Amino acid sequence: MAVRKKRIVALDDSAIIVRMLEVLLGSNYEFRGFTKADRALAFLEVQEADLLILDIDMPEMNGIEVLDRIRANPESAMPIIMLTSNNDKGHVLECFKHGANDYALKPIDEEAFIQKINKLLYMKKRKDVKEK
Repeated sequence: MAVRKKRIVALDDSAIIVRMLEVLLGSNYEFRGFTKADRALAFLEVQEADLLILDIDMPEMNGIEVLDRIRANPESAMPIIMLTSNNDKGHVLECFKHGANDYALKPIDEEAFIQKINKLLYMKKRKDVKEK
């Protein structure tokens, strides 16, 4: 039986960032990128993701609002990494208050970012095993 690649979903209003993430992650993970919050949320309603990468500062619906919608579902235990170009401590703490698991600053330090992803996926796997 083939092992399914972990599915990572990214939401960022910048198509350039989404494409960069696809190049960075696409060979090791099943990657789905979105530039519109409503499309990402619709996808997540029908497809389970192992991890979400979520931009904070977006028009229409910001990352905190998307985070709140996802965390409103008690079944949602998917790890979420917030992306931001704002390293203000209050901005980052707000993400954690709303249920984010980690954050990364733009421009992304690729090596550190991959480590964050691997850590969160490992922790999710351990939690899933304990719950079975």
